[in-house]
Amino acid sequence: MTQAAPIPAVPGHVFTDLVKGPVSSFTPVTQMSQKQVESEPSLLEDLSPVDRLLITKRLRVKSVLFLRGKKNRFFVRTPDHNLVYTVEEENSWWVGYFCYGLRPLQLRVMNSLGLEVMRINRPYACTARVLPCQLQHLDVFSPPGRLIGTVEQQWAAVRPLYLIKDENGRELFWIRGPFITLSLFRDLEFPMQRPDGTLVGSTCKRWQGILHALFFAPITDRFGVAFERDLTVEEKALLLAATLLIDYMYYDV
Repeated sequence: MTQAAPIPAVPGHVFTDLVKGPVSSFTPVTQMSQKQVESEPSLLEDLSPVDRLLITKRLRVKSVLFLRGKKNRFFVRTPDHNLVYTVEEENSWWVGYFCYGLRPLQLRVMNSLGLEVMRINRPYACTARVLPCQLQHLDVFSPPGRLIGTVEQQWAAVRPLYLIKDENGRELFWIRGPFITLSLFRDLEFPMQRPDGTLVGSTCKRWQGILHALFFAPITDRFGVAFERDLTVEEKALLLAATLLIDYMYYDV
């Protein structure tokens, strides 16, 4: 297998090579008071110097074989392969077998020390590919009791469209995907831009060869995200959460 070139450092460049119904068992996340928020430092400082992240997804095979549910684990690294976050999926044991990529879940994001720095909640939505039945929605918390923003799918007839908002509902970014989301013999890019049209980054699904597509895609996959270095750590965290949602929507099999 050939080694992929690094993600382009400038987000404006097109990437060419890049390496519920709510689940009843989840503990509800409560909002923190403003005083608590101001007194606690940000847990996302690991994202401050970063402008590119490489993400490796691995299916937890033992959970599937022993009927404990279909759950993924993500490893988020910098281009020099330093581990930034490990992301663990939590869901009820049966939803992965029946809901596939639309399953309701929570994602626990932990840093290299094992401290949970972010939690992503995805309720169930029966999203149709064409008709606007129910649209996808993510709530992103950091720390787990404090909402920092949301990722909301917008209805579009052809191209995927997502809106990212901050905790006050202000529009931060738009993500518009390609007309064809099937990654076949090429990498796929989902550009990220501000409401005024300024490009701030992009997420990319990497094509890893026909052998991988036929036999290994359900077990492991690779993709990544690049963004402007001067974004806030909360904005970078929201773009990371949107990248994970895109993977579940189009590439989780």
